[in-house]
Amino acid sequence: MTTVITRLYSDKQSARGVRERLYREGFPRHALSLISPDDGGSAAELQGKIERALVPDQAAEVYAARVAEGASLVVARATYKPLNAVRVANETYNSSGAIDSGLAEEAFKIQTPPDHSPSVLKDHPRFFTMPPSRDHVGGPLSDQFGFRLVSAQKRRDSVLHDGKRFFGDGIIRNRKSNSVLRNGGFMSKYFWPMPMLSRKRRGLSVIPGGGQPFSRLLGWPTIS
Repeated sequence: MTTVITRLYSDKQSARGVRERLYREGFPRHALSLISPDDGGSAAELQGKIERALVPDQAAEVYAARVAEGASLVVARATYKPLNAVRVANETYNSSGAIDSGLAEEAFKIQTPPDHSPSVLKDHPRFFTMPPSRDHVGGPLSDQFGFRLVSAQKRRDSVLHDGKRFFGDGIIRNRKSNSVLRNGGFMSKYFWPMPMLSRKRRGLSVIPGGGQPFSRLLGWPTIS
C-alpha cells in the first residue's frame, strides 16, 4: 500500500525546495516527483505525467489545469521509508506555503505491487558512508579549496622541504678514497710521522735490532 500525498505551489523554485526538504527527511529520490510548466506540453500531456506519478485520474486532471496556468506540483509516494512517512510528508507540506488546489483531499491510498529490487543499493549507492549535510556542495575538495592535484615542482631526492636527509648525505658519488676523513688526511700525520705502510723487510723479532735473547739463552727454536 502506498499513500500518494500531493501539494501545489505557486512557482517551480518553491516546489523544488519542498522536494529537497522531503529528501532530507528520508524520502528516496525515486519516491518524489515535481511537475512544472517547464515540462512543456498541453494540459492533457501534463495530466499524463501526473498520472504516471501515481496520482488518481480525477485529481490529476485538476492538477494538470493548474500546472498549465503556471503552478508546480510536488508528489510524495509514502511507503515504509522513512518511518511514519505520511506524518513526515504532511508536516513538511503544512510548513511549506502550499496553495489551494481546489481539491477536498490531497492524499490518496493506492495498491502497489511489491518492489523487488535486484540490489540493496537501489536508493543510494553509498553503503557504508553517511549522507551529505545540508550545506554539502559536492565535488572534490581540490575544487572547493583550490588544492592542486599535480605539482609542477622539480623532482627532489628528499622528503624534507629544505632538502636535508635523516641519515647521512645520501649516495656519495666521489672517487674511491683510502681515508674516512673529508680532506683525505690520515690520523697518523696529525700526531706523529708514522707511515701507514712499511716497506722494510719483515722481521722475526719485536726487539729493535732483531735480537732473540730468550731463544738463544734457552735454546728454543723461533719457528716450530
